[in-house]
Amino acid sequence: MELLTRSICRAADRSRPPLQHALVPQEQASDSWVVRLETRDEQGCRCPELDLELEIYGHASDPSLQLAWAADESQPMLWQGRHPVWMDGTSGLSCPRPDGGIALETLARRLRADLIDSEA
Repeated sequence: MELLTRSICRAADRSRPPLQHALVPQEQASDSWVVRLETRDEQGCRCPELDLELEIYGHASDPSLQLAWAADESQPMLWQGRHPVWMDGTSGLSCPRPDGGIALETLARRLRADLIDSEA
């Protein structure tokens, strides 16, 4: 679990520079894991408005991820399986990628690739 935690934080740091990330577990079930990625700026000050909620579920060889801004549930959320899908945070309907969405897509792709590689 510690290796996965470090891998998630490293992927977040690489995908959203110059932010630094810490992982805070939220809930774990047999088929999913929900964590909060807390952010800090270059000076080490907390940036709670940039925190993310990450859910990982599905089989390790084909995982799905869901990323959402933790501070505002009305913001679009990203579902990442084989392809990214942005969903309206309120209705759940498909929507265009929001500003800042490329960094989250990059993070989701990196995490998914790391999860698949760790299974191999």
